[in-house]
Amino acid sequence: MKYFLVRRLSLGGRVCYWTQFFSIALNDRFHQEGLTMSKLIPGLTMIPLALFCNLASAQDVLGKSQDPAATVSNAAAPKTPAIKTVTNFSQALRCMDELFLAYGKNGIVVTSTGIPDETGKVRTGTKEMLITAIAKMTVKSNAFEFIDFHGGGDDLARLFDTKGQSMMKIPDYYIRGSITQMDDNTIRKNSGFGLAAAFFDFGFSSDASYDLISMDMSIGDAATRKILPQTSTSNTMVIIKTGKSGEAGGKLGKVGLSFNLDFSRSEGLGATTRTLLELGLIETLGQFTQVPYWRCLDADITNPVIREQALETYETLKENERITFVQRKLGGSMNRYNGPIDGKMNDTLKDAILEYQAQNNLVADGRISFDLYASLLDDIQNNLAYVPGTPPAKTAAARPIPAPAPAPAPVALPPPQAVPAAAFRVNLDSDKGSKPSYKVGEFLNMSLSLTGDGTVYCYYEDINRSVARIFPNQFFGNPTLRSGSTVRLPSGGFRIRFDQPGKERVACIGADRELVVPGNLKGARDLAPLPVRSLDEVVSQYRQGNPTAMSSYVDITVTR
Repeated sequence: MKYFLVRRLSLGGRVCYWTQFFSIALNDRFHQEGLTMSKLIPGLTMIPLALFCNLASAQDVLGKSQDPAATVSNAAAPKTPAIKTVTNFSQALRCMDELFLAYGKNGIVVTSTGIPDETGKVRTGTKEMLITAIAKMTVKSNAFEFIDFHGGGDDLARLFDTKGQSMMKIPDYYIRGSITQMDDNTIRKNSGFGLAAAFFDFGFSSDASYDLISMDMSIGDAATRKILPQTSTSNTMVIIKTGKSGEAGGKLGKVGLSFNLDFSRSEGLGATTRTLLELGLIETLGQFTQVPYWRCLDADITNPVIREQALETYETLKENERITFVQRKLGGSMNRYNGPIDGKMNDTLKDAILEYQAQNNLVADGRISFDLYASLLDDIQNNLAYVPGTPPAKTAAARPIPAPAPAPAPVALPPPQAVPAAAFRVNLDSDKGSKPSYKVGEFLNMSLSLTGDGTVYCYYEDINRSVARIFPNQFFGNPTLRSGSTVRLPSGGFRIRFDQPGKERVACIGADRELVVPGNLKGARDLAPLPVRSLDEVVSQYRQGNPTAMSSYVDITVTR
């Protein structure tokens, strides 16, 4: 009795054997007809052959109807669409941009050779990752400008040589670091179990391994090549690799069946490197610019890791630097301290510290401590502790001993502001005197200096009364000047050339403490017109938020 019928078919010049299965009786019929497993096997083995032949024939017909080149190109094309690179810190980078804008950080020129791998195990384009991260931090603020020092004799290097270096900006700082640690299989775990019977067996196993990768980063001064210790950071991440597999098998008579499944997952080494680099940049540039970067990491100053980093920075500061920091913080937007910014402790500063400590649940001893430093670092705390420009008669209440009648006397006393104003001055001069006269085609050449340590901003008004900031700028990004130091205006790689006759002006606003930049002037690019009507309006806005600010004007006459 036959249970299989074999037919010979010809299709497309190919000969295949089509195996057609008609019927198989139930188990009791097997025995009645004398069917055994040995008779069934030859028929079963022909089924895969038949399927293969039909598949090959179908592909042959399909191939004749399409262009081979198009078929190959379509097969080689990726099926998964490309996506934008998004990391855990993409939002944090945008947050840093907002912080830099709010704190008036702009025009800081930096460079880097990338973050090389000292372990020889990681091959990634860290320089391009670094450039991308910095670009995301400077979309609105223009806080940093990255200069590419490219070499190597390729086409790009030859292009740079052809252009020359006359217009190239020289970086003030450089970012350096490396992948300092890469430990494979620091921890490895394996587990599994199995079950076997006469006709069935089953097994399952899983394994996990953990790699360790670390990256160190810091910023150096390009002029002195000194690494700024307060900017050093070190971060470590764990790369997890996991795998699971299962096997099953059975036996039916003389036929054996088996099944296995394996699933493995490994976190990408390149993606981990990018994440480490972005985290390191947020911390390093945040510490360098002294902005509360931990806000962008969803942390605050009470976070143990952030607090430890702040402690490291605090311990690197000298005593006079700590005092200067407190003087600037209490005397800036908080308006608690009106004394000199000289890095020296005085009674006025001690009273301001005592008052701040008492109102912010700190030990009120009038001393500078890490707790005071950490509290002043917190931008939200600064806003909460802000004191209005005309404080209520707390001066008389704080000093009950010198009680000579005059409650009105302290309130009506403007001398506390007059003393620092007389001691601190902004000196603005030109190469042609205090009232210079230039001719069309000549270049503006001025000098700026302060009589004490402080911060200063300078603005230029042309004959159309359009106002733009000229200091600080992309070539000199720090508004802080040391006493007696002189800065040329305009500074760096750009100059102002007079192109038509008329009246123009330059004004500089400075103070011996941090200046509060008016909101509508924050984040403006160099020489970009500002939303003001005149230079006087700029100075007026600064004085509203900075009662102790001093200004200096130079009126310029341009003739033919």
